Amino acid sequence: MGLTTAVRRAVTGTTLAAALAVLGTGCGGQDGTGGQDGAPASTPGSATVSRTPGPGGGGTADRVVYFSAAPKGPLDGHQVLHDQAEVDRYAAQFAERDPQARTRIEDAGRTTDFTSEVLVGWTATTGCSAATSAALTVSGDRLGLQVSQPKPPPECVAAFRVSVVFQVARERIPAQPVFG
Repeated sequence: MGLTTAVRRAVTGTTLAAALAVLGTGCGGQDGTGGQDGAPASTPGSATVSRTPGPGGGGTADRVVYFSAAPKGPLDGHQVLHDQAEVDRYAAQFAERDPQARTRIEDAGRTTDFTSEVLVGWTATTGCSAATSAALTVSGDRLGLQVSQPKPPPECVAAFRVSVVFQVARERIPAQPVFG
């Protein structure tokens, strides 16, 4: 084998390794928060909430009790959780991919006073970049999820999901909430 062939193979191997490294960054949280096998990893403190009024005189949630951004997670969905039994059923969706998430969500339910508070769980696809924060807005009968995230990379290997649970004063949640 000649010198040219050896150099070509070395360059090809290096290029392949670099390409795989770049592609691999799309499979976990961009800030290193992706869990094992792409499972959602809990990132306490990653979600933010503000107390500024939203459109129509509404406001944002009082407290974030769970936040995760990863390529894999439960299917998109949202739910107001009124008691521990509903929290346990909601948390069970996380069990297979992230048992710690299940535990954290169930624990949040145990520390919630359901006579004056509810939990709102929301999972949504965020596209090709991981969410860095989330906020729940309440305006009239409408609940909305606002997600902050960096600009996605030019290539998209896997779509990310955000999973977040908010603790909200019961009086702020409408009897028949409209999600969206």
